[in-house]
Amino acid sequence: TGRPEKAAMIRLFPRRCIAGRLAVAVLTILAVSVACSSGDARIEASQARAADPVAGSSQIVITLTNVGERPDRLISASTPAAVDVQIHLTEIVEQRASMRSVDTVDLPTGTPVRFRPGGLHLMMVVPDETVVLGARFPLTLTFQHAAPITVDVDVVPLDELLEGS
Repeated sequence: TGRPEKAAMIRLFPRRCIAGRLAVAVLTILAVSVACSSGDARIEASQARAADPVAGSSQIVITLTNVGERPDRLISASTPAAVDVQIHLTEIVEQRASMRSVDTVDLPTGTPVRFRPGGLHLMMVVPDETVVLGARFPLTLTFQHAAPITVDVDVVPLDELLEGS
């Protein structure tokens, strides 16, 4: 007589295990969602402009301001309009300008960080045929804490880019 009860318990056990695993999975997803939407990391971007490409590259001018509650960091930039977008820093040492690649850029809370020619800048590597005077293309900026943002970049003459920086 004990066998039918044992068989019923065996049939119910897998359902209880599945329900328990599902509950754990849902709680894990909710915990991750709360952590991702905490709202304490937010970046604002100014109007972005890029120079008409010369010799297979173009610089992007933009100002980023961390309006969140904690420091953040720019970790990458990308666009479908170029092979790559790199973060560079131009430095003058002993009256010679040199440019080096930078992995990340710190974005302290409340302090605007300017990307401009002759200093910290975003370099488009091998812009495609859509990057011409008067055109516009998307640029996605990825941060350590804040959600990625996509801005429209206007292509302008190099001298206009230099004047506004």
